Amino acid sequence: MDKIKILLISDLHLGIESVNPLISGEERLSTFRRIISLAQKHDILLIAGDLIHDGDIDAEYFNILRNEFSSLLDNGVEIFYTPGPGEINPKGKIYPAVSEINTTYTFSDNKDESAVKSSKGNIFIYGLQCSSAQNGWNISRKESEGFHIGLFHADFNPQINEASDAMCIKKDDIKKMNMDFYALGRNHNFKMFRFSNRILGAYPGSPEPCSIDETGDRFAVSMEIDKNILNNIKRMAVNTVKILSDEIDCSTIINQNILFEKIKSTYPENSIVNILLSGERDFIIENNFKTELSEYFRGLKITDISLPTLKIMIDENIGNPSLEGIFFQILNQRINGTGKGKIKNEILAGIINEKQIRARSEGAILCDF
Repeated sequence: MDKIKILLISDLHLGIESVNPLISGEERLSTFRRIISLAQKHDILLIAGDLIHDGDIDAEYFNILRNEFSSLLDNGVEIFYTPGPGEINPKGKIYPAVSEINTTYTFSDNKDESAVKSSKGNIFIYGLQCSSAQNGWNISRKESEGFHIGLFHADFNPQINEASDAMCIKKDDIKKMNMDFYALGRNHNFKMFRFSNRILGAYPGSPEPCSIDETGDRFAVSMEIDKNILNNIKRMAVNTVKILSDEIDCSTIINQNILFEKIKSTYPENSIVNILLSGERDFIIENNFKTELSEYFRGLKITDISLPTLKIMIDENIGNPSLEGIFFQILNQRINGTGKGKIKNEILAGIINEKQIRARSEGAILCDF
C-alpha cells in the first residue's frame, strides 16, 4: 500500500453538556458519528485526547464508543488513541471504561511500548498519556525509514527551549524526538505548524464547540502519506453546531434600541452568537439589554471594547455608589463649572480614552449565557 489516509481528531469532550449545556449531548454525538463516517474512508484514525470530558459521563457514551470503534476496526480502519485529562482519573490512571474501548492501540503508562507500527505500511505512531508518569519526552525515532508520527495531548512551541508546563513540547524536545509529524490535541482551535517549508504538525481543534468563544467551523484533519512523505493535508469541517461571530461598530449606532434591533434582525432566532462591540459609542447600554436578548438567542456573548464618549462615560458612572462614581460626579461638576477650574472636554476625553484603550484590551463582558 503506497498511499495511506489518516484522520486526526481531538477534544470532542463527549459528556461536557453536564457542566456546559450550550451544545447538547445529541449534537455532540451527531458530530462524533460524522467523524466515524469520515474515518471509514481513511486507513487510520488518530485521537489526540479528550474524546470524553471525564470519567463521570453517562455510561451510554462508552457503549456508543465501543460500538462505533468496533465497526471501524471490523472495516479495517486502525485506531490509535492518546488519552488526555478527560480520560485520566485524579490518580493519573486511565479510567477503566476508557481502557475497555476497542482500539488498535491506546497509549498508557501501564504499557511498555510508547511506539507502535501500523499494519498499513511503514507508519510508526508514538504516544504518551497526558501527564504521564514517565520521564518527560523520553521518546525518540526508532528507525530511519518510514513515516513517524507523534500523537500527543500537549502544547507545542517550536520557538522555545524552556516552559513551566511539563506537557509542552519545546524546540529541544522536537529535535530529540525527530518525528516527521506531530498530531496534537489540547488546543481547541485549528492550527498548523510549518518548518523549513514542510508541515511539522497540527491541532485539529475541538470538532464541536466547548465554549461560546469557539466560533465558526470546527475541524478534523485529513492527511495522505505517499512513499513516507506527507503528500496532502487538509481540514474538514465536521461540526453540527456553528457559533456565529461578528463585530459591530458602535459609531454607526445611535442608541441601544437600534443596536438591539440590529442584533435581532441579523441572526436567526435560537442561534448562538459571539459579538464584539467596537468603535466610538455615543449611547448608554442599560442593564435590561441582556434580559431582553436572552429570550431570543440560545446562547449569546457580547464583549464591549467600544470607547464611550465623555458624556456617556459620565452618564454610565455618575450614579454608582463607589469611588469611581464619586470621581465622575466631581468630574461632571468641573466640566460644567466656570473659570480656572473648568476642564476642556476635548482634552479630558483624550486622556480618559487613552486610559480606556489600555484598560479595555480584553473588553467588558456585557452578556454571556
